Amino acid sequence: MLKRCLWMALLIGLYAVKGHGQSNPDSIYQNSIHTVLIHPINKPLAIPVVSLNELVPLAISFDDFTTEYQDYYYSVELRNADWTTVEMSTFDYLQGFNENKISKFSVSSIAMQRYYHYEFSFPNAQARPTQSGNYILKVFKNGNANELVFTRRFFVTEDGVTVAATVQEPFDAQISKTHQKIQLVLDVKKIPFFQTDQIKATVIQNYRYNDALTETAPTFIRGNLLEYNSEDQFIFPAGKEARWLDIQNLRLRTDRIADINSKADRTIITVKPDLSRANTAYYTFNDLNGGFIITNTESLQSENQNDYATVNFTYLPKDKIPFIGQQLFLAGALTNNILNKDAEMIFDPTLGYYKKSLLLKQGYYSYNYILRDKEGSNPMNDFTETEGNHWETENNYSIMVYYRPPGARHDHIIGFSTINSKQNW
Repeated sequence: MLKRCLWMALLIGLYAVKGHGQSNPDSIYQNSIHTVLIHPINKPLAIPVVSLNELVPLAISFDDFTTEYQDYYYSVELRNADWTTVEMSTFDYLQGFNENKISKFSVSSIAMQRYYHYEFSFPNAQARPTQSGNYILKVFKNGNANELVFTRRFFVTEDGVTVAATVQEPFDAQISKTHQKIQLVLDVKKIPFFQTDQIKATVIQNYRYNDALTETAPTFIRGNLLEYNSEDQFIFPAGKEARWLDIQNLRLRTDRIADINSKADRTIITVKPDLSRANTAYYTFNDLNGGFIITNTESLQSENQNDYATVNFTYLPKDKIPFIGQQLFLAGALTNNILNKDAEMIFDPTLGYYKKSLLLKQGYYSYNYILRDKEGSNPMNDFTETEGNHWETENNYSIMVYYRPPGARHDHIIGFSTINSKQNW
């Protein structure tokens, strides 16, 4: 019986590695891997999207603290709209080879933390997608797909529908000053004989994929136009402009830094305690909407000359009392936009505050604090007590339009657009 249980556990583990029903397409499986980036070339803050009509490549990079060069490869895998596995041959959605060696790397210099910096682009001469849809990039060791190092999601789109979107105040007076509503119109004249249940529209706020909202039924159909405009469709808490941290220079104590402790083998940075901003007046300033940029003010090459620092964050709750029945998360790209144990702040009852330490590469970071009910009754990001919600907040929204043609074996992305909440003002 024991042998049978162990065998079943092994099968389940292999099944998870292959990605069947994988709940989180953005995962790191090796502790030595840091600062994984995937974005359109020269657009470090943009969502990772490739258009079949242009095939402008994505830039992918990561740092490995392993002291020796590693033999890394990558592959891509097509997924459905819900990130479940597509039962298709690689040859049905990819032209070229689906196991390619990562040959470009450099060794860190100047930095105390030694690392290898690897980078490549996709699509490229060795491989390019031929079908639109959700994709997962897989990086693995030694040409062995079972030795996964990390995975990252990206999107391949085609121009099948025209997407028109605006950000509006919600109709409901109770949330009109705290939330933002996305009004969406799709022109589907290029799609013959479609049924509305074959089309799904998904809206993502500031690249927080877990809180994306999807609608399958338009409010109105006017000829070739599908309109999504009901009172409960695509409503997002507006939040507030993100907090920021400047660690471009590890010797300069910027406004948000309380202390810099430079040791022989590492640098420890203590960030000034964060407090609730729920009752502070709203004011606008340019932020990165939870993103970050790897850069420095001391050298020329950020990729392999930037150092790393242990950064200590603290959040001081009211009267030093922890939130009851709720978990506090440090949210943003610095925690991979995922609200899991790696992003959860831990309350210290002796000191009366929440704390979290992250190992971060030199750069400029933005972040927020989010509360979630432990029972899962509130699935949406909750900024109410930590940041406050203001209709005026500047947010980015990404819109994906999924379509499953009759007889197709996967969900295509036939429309894509990005909008900013300030563009309507």
